[in-house]
Amino acid sequence: MTMFSAPQFAGGLYTTNVKIGVMVMVHGDDKRLVLPLKVALVQVIMIHVPYKDVNTQGTFDVISEMVNALSEVGVCVESDFRDNYSPEWKYSHWEMKGVPLRIEIGPKDLPNK
Repeated sequence: MTMFSAPQFAGGLYTTNVKIGVMVMVHGDDKRLVLPLKVALVQVIMIHVPYKDVNTQGTFDVISEMVNALSEVGVCVESDFRDNYSPEWKYSHWEMKGVPLRIEIGPKDLPNK
């Protein structure tokens, strides 16, 4: 009998990476991995969407307040204020990490609350 260093389940002779692949297949769609809220390290990502030369301090303040409020109730939330990437790049970046919920806030959202 051959000994493997990988952990084995009861009754199994060897372990493969198929179990990891099944997790991705079950929790993914045609575009990305979608992790369940209880498993995701980051449950919500708040993305700042800049608009031309509009003052962005208002959106920064709103996002910071929302991050603090969600954190207080136990939601794992992060914000993305990077201005050297386009919003589309940021969307793709966080989708590939498996974040289940994305909230986008830009200057046009402030007057509409």
